[in-house]
Amino acid sequence: MKPYIFISKLRIQTALAYRFNVISTILIQCLVMYAMSCFWIAAYNGTETVSGVNQRDMITYTTISVIMGNLLTMGVQDRIARSVRSGSVALDLLKPVSIYGIYLAEDLGDCAAAFFQKAIPLLLVGTVIFGFPAPASFVHFLLFLFSFAIGYLINWILAALLGLCAFKTLRLGPLANAKGFIMKLLSGSIFPLWFFPAGFRRVLELLPFMNIYQLPLGIYIGQYTMDEILLRTGLQLFWCAVLWLLFDILQKKMSAVILIQGG
Repeated sequence: MKPYIFISKLRIQTALAYRFNVISTILIQCLVMYAMSCFWIAAYNGTETVSGVNQRDMITYTTISVIMGNLLTMGVQDRIARSVRSGSVALDLLKPVSIYGIYLAEDLGDCAAAFFQKAIPLLLVGTVIFGFPAPASFVHFLLFLFSFAIGYLINWILAALLGLCAFKTLRLGPLANAKGFIMKLLSGSIFPLWFFPAGFRRVLELLPFMNIYQLPLGIYIGQYTMDEILLRTGLQLFWCAVLWLLFDILQKKMSAVILIQGG
């Protein structure tokens, strides 16, 4: 574990060096958070609850969603694509440590840096403007943290799977854009899935995307009962295991092809 912890520390130090990028990102995200919250205030227009969720909970949902978005930014897909284009992937695969473990450590380091640089300032700004986005209870907060951790892994694996496409396409291009659009639409990061038509919502709830944003956020604001939380978290763990198994199979297959061909 020492090499991976060292890599994470390096990523944190690197992230701390780019202050202008951090400040500009915080300003943009503050505008996004404010605009989305104003949208929900206007959409409710005095209505007490919609789909069992009141206006206060939707503002909390939006605030935490924007914060999560800054923590769930993954660089693994771009790193894989760059290594494939440069031809360094063959040498990377021969290193005594897992190159994908290094990519995960780098993204975890970026996440840790983003927590202090972006998440906390955004939380403070959101608290000043709309009030503190309190969870439904302390138990819900602990369950949110657990669900967020599993959702982070699911998001990372999906990004890594997209990165593996670079072994065939060399450049991700439209694939990366399509993945970003699908994630925004189907994960509940902008519009909660409970606002979708019932049939369409039931289909989306079976897919892995809602486990990244929708499930942790729904737990945070108390949208789900404890029985629902256990069931949905079990499905979340199932998707994490299935996607990790798929990634493990595909990366070994791609690695074998690279090493046979010599890069």
